[in-house]
Amino acid sequence: MTVNAAPTHPTRVWLLTSPRTASNMLVKILNLDAQNVRPAEHGGYFFLNAGVKRFTFHDTPMNTWKDEDRAAVYAAQQVAFDNLQEYLDAAEKEGQRVFVKEHAFMMNDPHYESEHTYGPDAVTGTPGTLTAKGIEHPTRSALNLTSLPDEFLKTWRPTFLIRHPAMMLPSLYRTCIRDDVNAFVVDGRKARPGKEPLQCEVTMKWIRTMHRFYEAHFGDDSTWPIVLDADDIMVNPELVTKYAALAGLEPEKLRFSWEKASEEQVAKMAPPNRVMLSSINASSKVDMSKVAGAIDIDAEAVKWRVEFGEEGGRNLEKWVRDAMPDYLDLHAKRLRL
Repeated sequence: MTVNAAPTHPTRVWLLTSPRTASNMLVKILNLDAQNVRPAEHGGYFFLNAGVKRFTFHDTPMNTWKDEDRAAVYAAQQVAFDNLQEYLDAAEKEGQRVFVKEHAFMMNDPHYESEHTYGPDAVTGTPGTLTAKGIEHPTRSALNLTSLPDEFLKTWRPTFLIRHPAMMLPSLYRTCIRDDVNAFVVDGRKARPGKEPLQCEVTMKWIRTMHRFYEAHFGDDSTWPIVLDADDIMVNPELVTKYAALAGLEPEKLRFSWEKASEEQVAKMAPPNRVMLSSINASSKVDMSKVAGAIDIDAEAVKWRVEFGEEGGRNLEKWVRDAMPDYLDLHAKRLRL
């Protein structure tokens, strides 16, 4: 059954992204601080720490995990979820708008990540869901690969921000090579054993499947879910203005230029954040050099082999080509004027 009616909660807008999709730039343009949006550190990312902890165990299939390790991973997910629910309660109690950014795959259930990485023999059974306030009988449908119940997901108005894989994945790979970004260690375990992304990071399977979940929920006649492409955000201010209105924000408060981050502000950032935010920190407006445009993957693959080495370049090319069907499917559904 499709649902087109508004959720019972005040409008909750979810910006669902992947790493290196220009989400910081979009949030900068939307000027959320002036939009009565309840503040959240880095705009959201409630599941970031839980996701990093989860990644530290993906060096082995999930069916080999110790019971206490499995429990610790889900406990971290529950803490993240509780923090998000507390944020929502506070925002709605105080009459503030909700606009939260989250990397879609950070909310994955580890069951599905392990299955994706190691195959169906890596897991057994079907996972449950985290505990959600006010939901006595949580359910999980086939398109829900997160650790959250369907009923909670359906309280949101989702926006999916995408970017061409040939721009997104090389950028992600570059951050993995850097020690100041790739130094995530939780309880003595590295989030990434090597200096390259995990298999669950380089696929668009998660974000496309979540989009399909919301398509089934909202139905054909709904505005939602919305898809935004990073190129469109950079080259088309009118489209961002249209999106802001759809998201319940005030278009007149958008900004397409801003002051660069000061040296003092940058110095106070943790090293990973300093790197991940380096482009937006150094900018005072939209950086048109980040536009993908028409990309020749064959030509780019030659450059990748020079930059990342033969094996690294070959792996990157495979990741990009494997991600293209999901990207093109979402790109065809993107918001237009």
